[in-house]
Amino acid sequence: MLSEKISKIIRHGESETVEFKTNFNDEVIVSLNAFANSKGGSVYIGISDSGKIIGVDLHAESVVNWINEIKHKTEPSIIPDAETLLMDEKTVIVLSIKEFPVKPVSAQGRYYRRILKSNHRMSLSEISDLYLKTFNLSWDYYTDEHFALENISLGKVDKLIRQIGERQDKHEEDDAMRFLQKYELLREGKLAKAAFLIFVADFTALTGI
Repeated sequence: MLSEKISKIIRHGESETVEFKTNFNDEVIVSLNAFANSKGGSVYIGISDSGKIIGVDLHAESVVNWINEIKHKTEPSIIPDAETLLMDEKTVIVLSIKEFPVKPVSAQGRYYRRILKSNHRMSLSEISDLYLKTFNLSWDYYTDEHFALENISLGKVDKLIRQIGERQDKHEEDDAMRFLQKYELLREGKLAKAAFLIFVADFTALTGI
């Protein structure tokens, strides 16, 4: 199943969240920096721009050294997850990073962000805007990996909709989903922390957070 998923990613090519590199170099760090300042993403090392699997030669400490180099060349330091794949009897390393909560992140004093399938160096105004946007967001804006839609009550969402007069659809569930998305309480299928705290279906679910 994993190999099928990776093969599909490679067939689709580079994107807003996927980058191919034939070997590890500073461009890999730039891509990870751009992903950290955007929506997150993965760099596949050992794959050409065209999607051909060429593999990489590794020494015992290669990946550890790469991660240490990434850590020391970024500020705040980013530490990607590393995964080793064997594809067509060749070794491919996947370095993945999530969107960083405190932005912008720099790579050797420069700032990048991901636009479509390219890394763009940010201007001073873009750096300033991203900084202000990040620090104007409270912790409850961020999505929570622990909970999903089934953990909240859409009935509670609908009750709030009726209280503030935002009823649009006869179907409560449709209105509730629209409301969550409109106010960014549900983004890319993930709940914001605030959505869980406001509309939690069962407070006993808080146990073990």
